[in-house]
Amino acid sequence: MADTKIKTIVDHIGRTVVGKVTKETKDSITLFNPVIIHVQPDPESGQLQVQSFPYIFMEFLKDKDKNNWIFDKSAISVSDVELDERIITQYENINNPQPPIQEPQQGTGQEPEVIKLFDDEEEVPTTQPPAAHTCCDTSSSSSSSCDTSSSCC
Repeated sequence: MADTKIKTIVDHIGRTVVGKVTKETKDSITLFNPVIIHVQPDPESGQLQVQSFPYIFMEFLKDKDKNNWIFDKSAISVSDVELDERIITQYENINNPQPPIQEPQQGTGQEPEVIKLFDDEEEVPTTQPPAAHTCCDTSSSSSSSCDTSSSCC
């Protein structure tokens, strides 16, 4: 990680954004895998909470190596701050998530349940129309074969 510079900017709508600098010119800065840092007070305790989330979720990307975002320097604020190691670790965890290690439930011999964000194939529920009541069959040309006292009519 020491070979890649992580830069903190404030974008044009006031969000704090952190990302790896892949290119910088006098007019723009390009960040790879940018992450938004959001700070807000906890309504119950009043303490500040720090939330981090990606500019775009990795699950939406076809090619995870193509996640460069170009920020025009005339629309952002740049800083020379050095981030705390905990924020850098959080940044890395967002962009390189490690799946949680789940062990089979003891005694069952079953594998842990896999939760998919997107289904590979969309399942279409098969529904059948409700069965027609035979007492109310109106398809015949006879006068009336329906018992009107029946609950189906």
